[in-house]
Amino acid sequence: MTGSADDGPDWQPHIRSKDKRRKLANRFKDSKDPFRIVIVRDMWLTGFDAPCLHTMYADKPMQGHGLMQAIARVNRVFRDKPGGLVVDYLGLADQLKQALATYTESGGQGNPTFDTAQAIAVMLEKHGIACDLMHGFNWDKWTTGQPAQRLALIPAGQEHILEQEDGKKRWVQVVTELSRAFALCAASDAATEIRDDVSFFQALQAALNKADRQQRKNTRSRSTPPSASS
Repeated sequence: MTGSADDGPDWQPHIRSKDKRRKLANRFKDSKDPFRIVIVRDMWLTGFDAPCLHTMYADKPMQGHGLMQAIARVNRVFRDKPGGLVVDYLGLADQLKQALATYTESGGQGNPTFDTAQAIAVMLEKHGIACDLMHGFNWDKWTTGQPAQRLALIPAGQEHILEQEDGKKRWVQVVTELSRAFALCAASDAATEIRDDVSFFQALQAALNKADRQQRKNTRSRSTPPSASS
């Protein structure tokens, strides 16, 4: 917020200097920082680049270039995130169509919209492949079990994947593709139905990647010659 000394004492903790606002912006751009939600009116609505930002809840009338700029806050590709999600509380579809028409006429390139049905089809296809790779393994406890039971599923699931030919490579690829499709249609009923499965698959993928990074780190440590000391 911006403000002045004339604002009441209840507001003062929220009226930060330019330097403090800059530090907040840097924190929000850091995907590992617990600072994950902001409510904006004008500040950060345009001209603010945070690739990890994935969801915008629109509750403010916007149109034209301002609307395109606002949507652009969440449409950056980041890791396995192929695009962003805009939850529209006002019904901005007509304004968005006009803004897109202006965007196209002015020479804008690319495909700013996507076919939700196509994303759902890809998501369900990749979900089916992932389930096939996990055939014979029961992960029901991921949602119904105690914390210890949930944690126990990860090493057991890793072993199940690694026992298969090229299991890890195939698993990482299909879950990455599943995650990308899921992100594009996360608000759909189809995505809601498999949300828990996707959560488990992603946790298993992260564990496999972490184990691989640790193995490479250990290999480098063993190959580094000891330094001489006097």
